[in-house]
Amino acid sequence: MRILLLDPDYSSRTVMAGWLAEFFGGIAIHAVSSAAEALQAIGTHPADLMVAAHPVPALGGIELTAMIKSRPNPPVIVLVTAGSATGLDLQCRAAGVDLLLEKRHLRSRLLGFLQRRFPKVWADGAVARSQRSLR
Repeated sequence: MRILLLDPDYSSRTVMAGWLAEFFGGIAIHAVSSAAEALQAIGTHPADLMVAAHPVPALGGIELTAMIKSRPNPPVIVLVTAGSATGLDLQCRAAGVDLLLEKRHLRSRLLGFLQRRFPKVWADGAVARSQRSLR
């Protein structure tokens, strides 16, 4: 499984990458800081999942999602916002966002979503987690 993380904040990207690696087995994580980097990464190394902060400078997560979802075999896209905004849900659905989360609910809601959406990868991660705990 390939995951693309988009967040302008370096520490947020690092924490998220570590957290996802902890819960999934056999994943490749590519972290970027801008929409332009995300588009380039999707073009050269297609992802199964993109977790993106919204908004990001220059091109918002909704616009980026619409561009990526118009391509063949687009990834599952999760947008993470600092807070709720009027009409954001509708805009996200129209663009093809698979899940919109407020940052304060990120860990609790994202794990359940990913477990349902990627059950095989989740199961592989559970095996890896149990092996690490035995060490």
